[in-house]
Amino acid sequence: MAESFNQSNVGFDAVIDKKKSIIYGVILGIISFILGLVVLFVVKDLNSFWGVMSMSFIVNTGIFVVISALFAFSLRKANGGYWNFSIALKSIFMMLAISTIISTIGTQLYVNFINPTLQEKVVTHTINVTIEYMEKNNVPDEVIDSKIAELEKQVDAIGKITIGQVFKGLAITLMFQFVFALLLSALTKREKLIIKQETN
Repeated sequence: MAESFNQSNVGFDAVIDKKKSIIYGVILGIISFILGLVVLFVVKDLNSFWGVMSMSFIVNTGIFVVISALFAFSLRKANGGYWNFSIALKSIFMMLAISTIISTIGTQLYVNFINPTLQEKVVTHTINVTIEYMEKNNVPDEVIDSKIAELEKQVDAIGKITIGQVFKGLAITLMFQFVFALLLSALTKREKLIIKQETN
């Protein structure tokens, strides 16, 4: 009698746990929203140019990626520790999509209705820090003027964002989240081995 090993397609009975994906998505959305606010409040008083430039990436992106990965492994664990790529992708993208919608809507409500001056303070402070950094590093005046004009457009756009623009930005973000979900699915994919007994 010989034994052969074959991978199952779904890790036996692995299924999409929509409830847990939704719960993790809500939690991740709230965390993402809070992280975004932390960045805004810290950046408006940060005098380091590189600190201002890297703050959003370190907090919003770095911490978000780590927490998302941990949640993805938790979702797999809820499936008995096994799932295939397809189920992983559906589960993880559902989580990321919900978190994106919550954080985006929450941030827009906060900066436009609850604390409408915060975003303007952040952009204005960013302009000042950028100009100071460029002047210290002898950047040509035309480059400085171009950067200032670019940042001033952001100031002018504050408070004028339409619902259509919000949905457009949300759609673009969801596209990036889908790519991220693909990566996490490849990272967390784990299928059971079925032992088939064959009689010679």
